[in-house]
Amino acid sequence: MRSLVVGFGSAGQRHSRLLEDLGHEIVVVSEQEHVPYPRFASVEEAILRHQPQYVVIASPTTRHAANFASVCSTGFIGSMLIEKPLFNRYLENPTIDRPRTFVGYNLRFLAALQHIRNLVSGERVLSANLYDAQYLPDWRPHRDYRETSSARADLGGGVLRDLSHEIDLAHYLFGNPQSVNARIGSSRTLEIDTEDSVDAILEMADGLVVTLHLSYLDRQPRRSIEIQTLKNSIYCNLLTGEVTVNGASSLHPTDRIATFREMHEDVLTNRHGRSCTFAEGVLVMRTMARMEESARSRRWVAW
Repeated sequence: MRSLVVGFGSAGQRHSRLLEDLGHEIVVVSEQEHVPYPRFASVEEAILRHQPQYVVIASPTTRHAANFASVCSTGFIGSMLIEKPLFNRYLENPTIDRPRTFVGYNLRFLAALQHIRNLVSGERVLSANLYDAQYLPDWRPHRDYRETSSARADLGGGVLRDLSHEIDLAHYLFGNPQSVNARIGSSRTLEIDTEDSVDAILEMADGLVVTLHLSYLDRQPRRSIEIQTLKNSIYCNLLTGEVTVNGASSLHPTDRIATFREMHEDVLTNRHGRSCTFAEGVLVMRTMARMEESARSRRWVAW
């Protein structure tokens, strides 16, 4: 299969390697001169000359919308994956949808996450807490973190967008919120121009309350989900794959690279239908916009 990867930062390199391992013929669009694949200067030229069947947009978040528009302008009708989040900004009443376009929320493919989803299916969920905290300087130890996209607002960085996986998982597990209350903070301790912490409450249907904590500041990494249902107290450590239900634990594989591989296969075959659709990606952007509005106004905001 012929595939085009737009952007050749860390995400673009990962997608290129994985697709090559899956037998794809890879070309890239990148400003970098030295890349191990045929390189094009523009999306339009790459599609015209390479005729890809699959496109992956892995450029900085602020370029996603323009890259997506460029792909669509060529008449491309194949499958497309856009790295998370879908765009840098939510567009009210978006009119564009593409049935074969998906968003790169690969955590849906963790075995532990699928186990949790099965546990809560058909159950009445009373409360849930999603916690994702990692120390930004430790993410890429061989680079100055202050120069990465995470630290730069002009590239669409910041903890809200970087760790928007948890917002997608809240939607995936519990549906869409009815109202949102959020606080978005910058401690100024990391010398970055983006926010470094987010705390939010999502009020869902049937009285369910989902809380989110996202942070660049925790030196002890933690990624977890806690859920209370009528029958079960569930705790999941997404870093180790351990799921505990009423004190009884089970361990599930946590191969992060495998989640990307499975996501690509799912997008291309629709075998399991787990991938985040374009429409679902738009709804994640909507929740993020409501969280930002709530933080500015310091009040609850209807979704």
